[in-house]
Amino acid sequence: MKKGTSFFYISLALLAFSFISCKLKMAEEDLYDKPGVSVTPSQVTIIIPKVSNDTKYVNVYRRDKSNDEVVNIGILYHPQALDSDPKNYLYIDSLITKRHSYDYRVRYNIGGSYHYSEWTDSIFIESNYNAYDESVHLVYRANGAELTYEPTDYTLTFSGTILPPDFQEFLSENYKPMLIVQNDKYTQAFRIPTDCMDSNSNNRKIALRSMLPASFLDTNIKINGIVAQKSTYVDESKPEAEREYKTIVWTAPTTLELYGAGSSKVINIPSQTGSAGLDYGRKAR
Repeated sequence: MKKGTSFFYISLALLAFSFISCKLKMAEEDLYDKPGVSVTPSQVTIIIPKVSNDTKYVNVYRRDKSNDEVVNIGILYHPQALDSDPKNYLYIDSLITKRHSYDYRVRYNIGGSYHYSEWTDSIFIESNYNAYDESVHLVYRANGAELTYEPTDYTLTFSGTILPPDFQEFLSENYKPMLIVQNDKYTQAFRIPTDCMDSNSNNRKIALRSMLPASFLDTNIKINGIVAQKSTYVDESKPEAEREYKTIVWTAPTTLELYGAGSSKVINIPSQTGSAGLDYGRKAR
């Protein structure tokens, strides 16, 4: 290869590397500063800086360093989450296991747009901390249970036995089963009747068409699994339908095998109001 040609390719590679490095740096600079994280023998507290008055809510993510698994563990709603500190949100993570290392990041919903933080410093849960042993199940256990989709009536049916979590607060703090549904824009959790998951129940069907909002109809969706959810509200005295969420806590998700949706595992449920209308934009350009 000629020296001039070689110099050209080296220069081109350096330029490309500089461009990529610049993009990575820019991407990193788009992240908000990492939250603080405090671990004591009693609890793990994530201290999340308030960054905007337009924040609607904050999702909290935890990464277990033993398997590099990232899960969405809850939501704090603004401004109710700022009761004790006007400059920070506080989230207590209690579903942790001894001798595991974790780090955390958050996602702010600001005016309908998502903005992520950097990951926190890593923390380690010592054996003598007030946390759970490996033998305690902090999630639903599929135990061979399956889901079957029926396209004639747009329902899901559980079969087999799903074992509930067995940590001590699961029953006392009123956790509810939730179904995780995803399309190309949203991933959301929807409450399902407890008896749908009961192997002794005669009614194990979930009517997706009546449960899902319009944003999940007439679009391709996937069922990502189930979680247990605990909710606290701004005013517990109001009827449940009128309450505003204050905090949501989720267990890690449990995936279930889905049948009846083909190899793609994709479902499309038509809305009950018919197909979408034609695009009748009135301005010509």
